[in-house]
Amino acid sequence: MKITMFESYEEMSQQAAERVAAHIAEHPDTLLCFAAGETPMGMFRILAAMQEDGRIDLSQARFAGLDEWVGLGPNDTGSCIQVMHDAFYRPANIPLEHIHVFDGLAADLTEECQKMENWITACGGIGMTVLGIGMNGHIGFNEPDVPVQNGCIVCDLDDTTKAVSIKYFGQPLPVRQGISIGLGSLIQAREVVLLANGARKSEIVHATVHGPVSNRVPSTLFRDHLCTTLLLDREAAIQIQKE
Repeated sequence: MKITMFESYEEMSQQAAERVAAHIAEHPDTLLCFAAGETPMGMFRILAAMQEDGRIDLSQARFAGLDEWVGLGPNDTGSCIQVMHDAFYRPANIPLEHIHVFDGLAADLTEECQKMENWITACGGIGMTVLGIGMNGHIGFNEPDVPVQNGCIVCDLDDTTKAVSIKYFGQPLPVRQGISIGLGSLIQAREVVLLANGARKSEIVHATVHGPVSNRVPSTLFRDHLCTTLLLDREAAIQIQKE
């Protein structure tokens, strides 16, 4: 895993967008998988602007939604699909037929997992994924101690994830599970970019870089991926800079 540090969130986001652009230039019909949290928002704004002024061509790319809160759908503020449509898919003019996401309202979550697995297979696997590191090291809704498996999973949410969820919804919601592309499939992506910003992430960044490689901290499992880059702003990197 290569680690690159930047003075600001804006610089980190610009680098993430440029890495996506470089991947698209080489693999126009790639399958991209982006996290829907706060950290990638700057990257989404830059990519949408690049698409608008012709610096990137997303017309052939396909997209797989990383995860979704079980029980939430596109009309729910803070659902992953709502966030992705508003922050990226719509501004970047991504055709709906090029996007496959989880339905958090589906009655059969096993079937939802199978549909996503079929989409990934049909698209030739994940070409590039950009993932935020959660406060507890989760990746998507692959929470601490989740089994490392290919395909997709339904996972009980860790208390840390439930506690921070209000920032997405604006009000407490009784979210208890998430559905996500599994760690095994994400690790098989041809290129992985991990993002973390802010002082609140400095402790988990330190654990990701220097702690034991274990599904107890899912982000550590990407450390040995040959094509993983960890992009950090100065505040998120402060603890590893002391090493």
